[in-house]
Amino acid sequence: MNPLETFYEIIDDLKDGGKVKLVYERRAKQICIIKERNLNIKNIYEILKNENLPYVPEIYRLVEFEGKLFVVEEYIPGQTLEELLQYDETFSENYAADIIRQIAESLMILHAYDIIHRDIKPSNIMLTKDGVIRLIDFGISRIAKDDSDTDTRYLGTRGYAPPEQFGFGQTDARSDIYSLGVLSQRLLGKNYNGWLKKIIDRCTQFDPEKRYNSAEDLLKDFDRLRWKENLKQLKKNPAPDVSEEELDFEGKVDGMIEALQTLDTMTDSYNEVAENDPLRAKLIEKGAWATAEEFTKLAKSLTPEEFKEIFATQKALEEIMNDDDSETDSETVSEPDKKN
Repeated sequence: MNPLETFYEIIDDLKDGGKVKLVYERRAKQICIIKERNLNIKNIYEILKNENLPYVPEIYRLVEFEGKLFVVEEYIPGQTLEELLQYDETFSENYAADIIRQIAESLMILHAYDIIHRDIKPSNIMLTKDGVIRLIDFGISRIAKDDSDTDTRYLGTRGYAPPEQFGFGQTDARSDIYSLGVLSQRLLGKNYNGWLKKIIDRCTQFDPEKRYNSAEDLLKDFDRLRWKENLKQLKKNPAPDVSEEELDFEGKVDGMIEALQTLDTMTDSYNEVAENDPLRAKLIEKGAWATAEEFTKLAKSLTPEEFKEIFATQKALEEIMNDDDSETDSETVSEPDKKN
């Protein structure tokens, strides 16, 4: 008898022919998920359980029985991206960008533990009611290997898995980056041609050497390109008509920045701006993280003097961005060399 049957009451079979079940834990009086997995990925689930990583459901316990691994994990209320796409064929740019950034952050964390997910796709990503993503399936994940030329098993979802996952090479962090690029295109639609297109194109290069080397590199490019897009949107708006009595500007910025992670660095020039003008540096950070609507709202809350200060550095910032663009473009292959 499966030892789990003593403590859990099965509510429903969810997928994989009964290998994923929705259950009720009698002792804790809570809903959980139980997944039947192969023992060869126990080491991955042990990392997830012991480290309690963000963007991943909490792993409550791991049970071995009759040569199988049973994973008891947190039940995440919400919908998968696949389910959400059934209502809307594509997502808005801002909505998709926030999701893409979260997935990239989750991959950066996983890759720091040498975990390659290998199945990034809409049905494996849950979006909670608070708008936070969760990666919900590590069934074919693996620990990165440096001493092998190809994967021993060809696994993954065609269309989302990179070429190397089907015998063309060894999977590594860049394989998940490829899948994220395909997923991003799916969220935005095949005809999308906005600021995220550069990121999608680089993620989905056939040759792993021409993709981002890491999720961290992807995130840096994401922040830089988002800032440029927000700057363009800001320039389209007239100077705000704000009275001198609207006070506590710095407090407003601090309140919005507080809930966001701090941007590490953009360039040496940015560091110099941050050292000499902390207020302006905060605005640059906000520009990298905010949606265009949020940044425009921020701009309209400035006094005329503060607004002019932002544009006083605009030319220098654009030169920094253009310099970075030339580096990025030089690493991007021409369209005939690209295969999806």
